[in-house]
Amino acid sequence: MNPLPPTAPFRENRGALPTGTESGPKRGPSANALDLISIRLLLAVEAHGSISRAATAMHMAQPSASARLRRFEGLVGTALIERRSEGSRLTPAGRLIAEWAGEIVSAVDGMSWAIGSLARKAANPLRVAASLTIAEHFLPVWLAGLSERMPGSDVHSFIGNSAEVCAQVASGEATLGFIESPDAPQSLTTRKFASDEVVAVASRTHPWSNFRTRIPQVNLLGAALIVRERGSGTRAAAESALGELSGQSNLIEVQSSVAARAALAMGRAVALLSILSVSEDIRAQRLVQIPVEGFPVVRSLRIVWRDPQPTDPTARALLEIAFAGSKA
Repeated sequence: MNPLPPTAPFRENRGALPTGTESGPKRGPSANALDLISIRLLLAVEAHGSISRAATAMHMAQPSASARLRRFEGLVGTALIERRSEGSRLTPAGRLIAEWAGEIVSAVDGMSWAIGSLARKAANPLRVAASLTIAEHFLPVWLAGLSERMPGSDVHSFIGNSAEVCAQVASGEATLGFIESPDAPQSLTTRKFASDEVVAVASRTHPWSNFRTRIPQVNLLGAALIVRERGSGTRAAAESALGELSGQSNLIEVQSSVAARAALAMGRAVALLSILSVSEDIRAQRLVQIPVEGFPVVRSLRIVWRDPQPTDPTARALLEIAFAGSKA
């Protein structure tokens, strides 16, 4: 499922009218005669390769789209679209106008955002909720990108475990949620944006630190085992491999990966944590990944929201940045 409607490409290069095309009426269409819908529709034809698909992307009926494009061609005074049975493509003149149109649309969208930001300063900010691992390793980069794209964006974030994040989104307290858990309420729409692994790690002084063969899970369950709290996506991934952990006698529950790493440094326990949170410690040889049967556990990191999909420009921009900057 794609949460965002396709957008037309933006082009920066300029050019002269192609050889062999008509230059149009002497005076050309007036500025008042040109409308943004026709311009966006032309860009959509270029992006999607057919008028029908362009109409769908623009939420228009195909006959209406065709009629609007023909009126646009009449204003320009030359054919802009080459209509074929297998699809449509822009003529040389159409491609040139698309280049100019990209600049127009970009400028209008930028102005719309600037005008809207005046009202948003007095309105509610975008509220997002993120699990701890995602908040530590993804959210700061995304928010930096959002600040560059939309200066002055007002985003308030809630940080908690995956269950708490889902509750925030389901109640409407947050527009977007970022979770690690495989479980999300059916009332929420979810989409994967990246993959992660939950691994077993220990200090370099642990007796298992030099093992090369896989350790049976029963041995792991008999050891001092550090895990995240119930409701955490990391805990859910660990239990997908080991089963319910709450009844284990040597279980040590912590509220964050930072607390887990601190506990590892102080004793001879094994922790089940996201590779994202311990990769730097492994590279620095402060921790060792322990080979345990059933691990690593691969899991999906996902974005959740309530239907319908978010229409707020800030939310949509944050979604685009998250999907563009992460590998699903």
